[in-house]
Amino acid sequence: SILSSGNFTVDAATKAQAQADIAEDGYWGVEATSNRIVDFAVALCGDDTDKLEEMKEAFEKGFRQAEKTWGGNLPDICQRTYDAVFEKFDKLMQPETEATTTE
Repeated sequence: SILSSGNFTVDAATKAQAQADIAEDGYWGVEATSNRIVDFAVALCGDDTDKLEEMKEAFEKGFRQAEKTWGGNLPDICQRTYDAVFEKFDKLMQPETEATTTE
C-alpha cells in the first residue's frame, strides 16, 4: 500500500536510476520486459499455439492478481507492458500467410 499511495521519497540517485530502468530502452522498459515474458513462454512452449494460448491466459491471470494485490490499477508502464505482451502473443499465434500482390 505504501508504493501504490506514492507517499514516499527516495534520494536523487535512486530516482534517476529508476527512471533510466523504466525508460523505453531501459531494462524494465515496456519493450525489454514484454520481450522477456514472451521469450520465456516460447522457450517453454515452442510454436505450440495451444500451449502459447495457455501461457497468454496465465499471464493475464497473473496480471489481474497483481492488480488485486496492488489495490486497483497498476502504473501506466504495467498496462503498456501488458498490451505489448498480448500483441506479441497474438502475432506468434497468427498463422503465417504469404504476401500476395495484385496487378
